[in-house]
Amino acid sequence: MDRSRSRGFTIIELMVVLALAAVLLGLAAPNMRQFILNNRLTSGANDLLRGVNQARSEAIKRQAIVTLCATDEPEEDEPACSGGAFGGWVVFVDTDADGDFDAGEEKLASGSAASAVSVSNDNDGILCYGPSGFAGVNCGGLAPTQTIVLCDARFNAGDDASANAGRALLITTTGRGRVTRDH
Repeated sequence: MDRSRSRGFTIIELMVVLALAAVLLGLAAPNMRQFILNNRLTSGANDLLRGVNQARSEAIKRQAIVTLCATDEPEEDEPACSGGAFGGWVVFVDTDADGDFDAGEEKLASGSAASAVSVSNDNDGILCYGPSGFAGVNCGGLAPTQTIVLCDARFNAGDDASANAGRALLITTTGRGRVTRDH
């Protein structure tokens, strides 16, 4: 056995491995950006779905009207519903069924919109649940929100990537919500 022979990599072997790593990294980097943006959208949609589910279950549990509304200040003690501008959302017991967070009403939960995600809906950012758990029932005449769309800058880019650049939170007539890519 020859003990004078050195063990390790040659410079050629090291260069080949580095070249292969560079090629693989070059192929993976653009897909990683899409992956991160899609996960940010999905996370925001699932967080909003959690708020919808909490509003519905609290309405049933408390036998009261519970409202989820869009707000620009979700972490404040008394946030104002913003009429569609969506910096986040707040869930509260709506004792006067007016769809607005008033002094003395109990705040149950809140959440912030993910960065670079915009939200649009069809009812000024208000979703109200009555004691039965149905959306819009016994809620001071508020029509239930049916669709809340979350999207980022890719959504209107006009390329094939925009097909995955949005999530929709669909509210059924019974008040149940679900997240989908079809909007």
